Amino acid sequence: MSAESLNARAARWAAGLSLDHVPPEVVESMRLRILDLIGVMLAAKPLPLVQAAKRAAMATDPGGGAAILGDATPVSPMAAAFVNGVMSAVLEYDDTHIESFIHPNAPVVAVAFPEAQRRHLSGRLLLEAALVGSELTCRLGQITPVRLHTLGFHPTAVFGVFGGAYALGKLRGLAAPVIADAIGAAGSLSAGLNASFEDGSSTKMMHVGFAATGALRAVGLAEQGISGPAPVFEGRFGWFRSHVQGRDDLRFEALCRDLGETWEVLNVASKLYPCAFTMMPHIEAALVLRERHDIRPDQIAGVTCLIGQRSFATMCEPVEDKRRPATTWHGRISLQHTVAEALVRGRMDKDAYAEESLRDPAINAIADRVVHLDDPATTPLRSGGTVRVRLHDGREVEHRIDDMRGTRHNPLSRDDVIAKFQANTRDVLRPDVAARTVEQVLRLERLEDTAPLFSALSSGPQA
Repeated sequence: MSAESLNARAARWAAGLSLDHVPPEVVESMRLRILDLIGVMLAAKPLPLVQAAKRAAMATDPGGGAAILGDATPVSPMAAAFVNGVMSAVLEYDDTHIESFIHPNAPVVAVAFPEAQRRHLSGRLLLEAALVGSELTCRLGQITPVRLHTLGFHPTAVFGVFGGAYALGKLRGLAAPVIADAIGAAGSLSAGLNASFEDGSSTKMMHVGFAATGALRAVGLAEQGISGPAPVFEGRFGWFRSHVQGRDDLRFEALCRDLGETWEVLNVASKLYPCAFTMMPHIEAALVLRERHDIRPDQIAGVTCLIGQRSFATMCEPVEDKRRPATTWHGRISLQHTVAEALVRGRMDKDAYAEESLRDPAINAIADRVVHLDDPATTPLRSGGTVRVRLHDGREVEHRIDDMRGTRHNPLSRDDVIAKFQANTRDVLRPDVAARTVEQVLRLERLEDTAPLFSALSSGPQA
């Protein structure tokens, strides 16, 4: 008799997970991740790209029965999941699993929020589904951490479809074999290229939406008895050996080892700034130097940033492109522009990376003076960086972040996450609705029906 597949083992754990056996700190972490993502998604709601995605989704997947977060317009479940995914990703403000660079919760909530709302599911079940999807997504990323970027794949896109399928299967109460079939199908729906990293085009912002709709399709197939391959992960023709060819160092044991005892979701970091997580220590360091030394743009002769070499290809090079990002999203993966904007503007919130910032002569002039060097202190499990500013008067000032705020080594408090949520929703929610949302999410497992929570988010900013 052959050994049980990784797919079957993970599906069995997902189907059987109960909040009764989840440590309190893990539950609290997931509550805060959900609150954070609601704020991030609502902050993105008015953006033209999100509105374009909504029009496209309604044209290609017409229907009703579901709702996009913060929007009362009836749409199909596919449209809701897709637009939710776009909203979660467009500002680059959603959380990140440090070791794998995956955004594990965005595809999960993109599927889970409309499902919970339309089926009037409990907050307890929503938490269980989010934990299942996020934990297994992080662990899939640990099988071959970071390597996918170098191969041209976007890890959140290719693994997000699995996380979304685990979460949706849990929400629907599916048995383990049905979840395993859905995951088998999801392996053939897993996709996402890093090509947009080169020119700043919008497709990358659609990736979480693609993953979410793929999860819906995979689960729908499995519910109708359509089988999926058991060895979808570790098989001879499974996902990893087809996508990461020529490697024998795949750590398949990471997926199921100590499931329910060791929690990778605790290594998911919230973002304080709307950009790729790798650059957040450099923003923090730049802001500290600007305030501490009262630095003005015309005083800056040069800027040196120490960043891990694994980020050179995505965040730092080609240098000419990074100094002049083509789009607002392109700026969010540019170390040169990011540090320059932080030094010039003195803040990096949801309004950062605006078109006027990309074209600002003062910011561009500083970006031209930013150079990057390898940071030998960088490790896959820590998030740090150094910024060194050379001034025209001959002074050189430096600041280092060893562990960025938001990581497990330097976590955000509950109040920090609430403050970020309030800042992100100040223009889209009435203050009373925002306060009630915080209160309800922080006791989510006690909500018998999450539909009123989600419905209230479409009330708008005015009374």
